[in-house]
Formats: sequence, structure tokens, C-alpha cells
Amino acid sequence: MKKTLLVISALGLTFVSAQEIGYGKSVEATMQQRGNFSNETTNEDCSTVVINDTDEQSGVFIIGNNGQAAAVDIPIESNQKITINSIHVSLSSREVPTFVNFVFYKNTVSPPPAEEGDPGNQNIPGDVLFEVNDATIDSFEVIGYEEMHEMYVRNIKLNLAEPIVLDGSTSDGRIWFGVQSDANAWATTVHWETGEGVIAESVALHSNNSGWYQLLGQEGLYEFTAECEFMGTFENEILAKVDIYPNPAQDYFEYKNLNSLKIISTEIYDAAGNLVKTVKGESKIQIANLKTGVYFVKSKTSSNVTLSNKLIKK
Repeated sequence: MKKTLLVISALGLTFVSAQEIGYGKSVEATMQQRGNFSNETTNEDCSTVVINDTDEQSGVFIIGNNGQAAAVDIPIESNQKITINSIHVSLSSREVPTFVNFVFYKNTVSPPPAEEGDPGNQNIPGDVLFEVNDATIDSFEVIGYEEMHEMYVRNIKLNLAEPIVLDGSTSDGRIWFGVQSDANAWATTVHWETGEGVIAESVALHSNNSGWYQLLGQEGLYEFTAECEFMGTFENEILAKVDIYPNPAQDYFEYKNLNSLKIISTEIYDAAGNLVKTVKGESKIQIANLKTGVYFVKSKTSSNVTLSNKLIKK
């Protein structure tokens, strides 16, 4: 990977503001593209790198666990699963980050415009699907330096405790991927003109005043090593009929329309992504001991299919 000198010219004095963005020009691209997500048949390599393709970079701020939220969108078909085996992200800070966590969100569409000129109708992160808080930093490479704020831009390789599986049936056309770290910013590429090397569409930022909003034409620099699996049409039609009931539920829920599918294990996660219950070999799950709230249910079947459902506990 080539060394790159970045001049970060518009970071401003307040890093926590979602409105404050901007890196300046870079001398060279920081990454080389290895491939895009495949739209072919089952078990394809879909490793991908979002590169700097315009000799121009910017950045979105992320400060620890409680700072600004930033996310990029990953395209995914409804019958597709993406298994991520390793992740690299490019982050800016003075000291080497001590942790890098990830948050994955469902896609949602913002309300229609309230008034003329309001962008509205944007794809933005919705409910949290799950969080990954057990990744460890394997190594990093300095790819840039900003003199004004004395910050290094580092491409950081993360070790995952286990592969991350994205299920296209849980979201609408894309899943959002966010970074939490004690770094200051997530390096991005601007692709206003060419669009070359663009994997998805945009960066989304979260402001306490306006919630989530998109920065079109900008993408966070990251790298996935991943595999894709596409379910057949027949299998997908079967899974589309599988559901849990009652929902909302008070004491229990169970699956309906399983047909030949057999549940071998079920995991229930709370809204924060914490595993709260595990059940083996049951299709009727007791939940009387769970608190009132929203949960996410993932059940594995004997045919190696994962069922994902949202559960409301009364």
C-alpha cells in the first residue's frame, strides 16, 4: 500500500459536531480495488474495497462510543447472505485507536418532504440489527498525516472473533455499517463525478437535532473479505412464508409455516444487540422472563438456513 500525505483542512475545532466535515486533497489514492459484491450464484467471493478514486478525500467524525454516529450502506439482495471474514477501516487520530466496534442497521426510508427544498425520501439507517464489540486490532499502516491537528490516518486491520453474517431478508436492499472507536474520524472518499469504485451510495450521519441524514457521493474507506451466498427461488419463497406468532407476545412465541424446516437453535437479542436467551431444538420458545421491549430472534435450521425476525415482548 502506498504512503499518502493528506492535508486535513476543514476539520474545525469541534470534532463532535455532525455538521463539521472535510478533509482536503490527497496526493494519491489510498487503496486499490480488488472487487465488488458479486451478483452471481451461490458461494461466490464478494470481497470488496472502497477506494479513493478521485484524488480527493474527506472525513466524518466519530468520537468514542458516545460521539457522532456515521454509517455506510452495503447493498444486499433479499435472497443474499454476505459472510464477512475480515475488516479493514481507515481512521484518523493522534494515538493508535485502542478499540474498533461495529454497528449494523436495517435500512429505512425517511419521511416525505415536510416542505419544498427538504430532501426527504432518503435511505437511512433504521433499527439496529446487531453490534460487534469483540473485534481486536491486528495491525495498522499509516497512510496519511495531517499537520494542523497532528493526526495520523491509519488503515487498521481487525480480527473478528467469528464471521459476521449479513442476511438480506432482514433489510430492504441494503444494510448500514457503522464504526465506533476512540479515533477522531472515519476517512472517506468523494466520488461526485466519476463514481468509479463506488460500492454503495453514501455516508449517513446522525445529528441530535435532525436524526440520520445522507451525504450522497461520499463513502467511508473500508475493506471486507467476504463470501456471498444466494438462496434459490424456491427456498426463498418458502422462507418468505415463515413467521413467528403471536407477535406481540407475552409468554411464548412459535414458528408457523416451517414446512420441512427444523429449528435446531434460537438466539434472542435485545435492542442493544446483547444476547439474552439461547434455546436448543425448540420451535416454541418461552419468553415470560424477558422484559417488555423489542427483540431480534435468530433461529438456525437443520438445512443451514438462518431465520431472522423482530419480536415485540408485551
